[in-house]
Amino acid sequence: MRGKFRRRGAMAAVVAALSAGGMVLGTASASASALITVEVGAALFNGRSLASGVVGVPDLWSGDVLLANCWSTGENLGRGNRWYLTTYERYNHLNGLEQTVTGWTYAPYVDNSAASNSMQRC
Repeated sequence: MRGKFRRRGAMAAVVAALSAGGMVLGTASASASALITVEVGAALFNGRSLASGVVGVPDLWSGDVLLANCWSTGENLGRGNRWYLTTYERYNHLNGLEQTVTGWTYAPYVDNSAASNSMQRC
């Protein structure tokens, strides 16, 4: 597992870096990345299926934030088959812990796949 563990402050750096690079954050228009607030909860997986296993970081809970770069299809866990390629996590439920670990999150558990409607496919 590769990643950096940080406390508050890194989110501003992520937003600034993406803005400087010309990437639009949000879901209003097709974009390279979307900063999404988790609605239900999600784990970070090595691939787009449960069998791929988790990457070994805490699960995201409602109110946490992740950066999704794109979406792809994978295993249907009962609410659809869309998964987000995730590269940044902010754990508000863990006092603002921030990490830059790459993995896949099941989109219906993040935001009911809403961001995938305006995000590019991987």
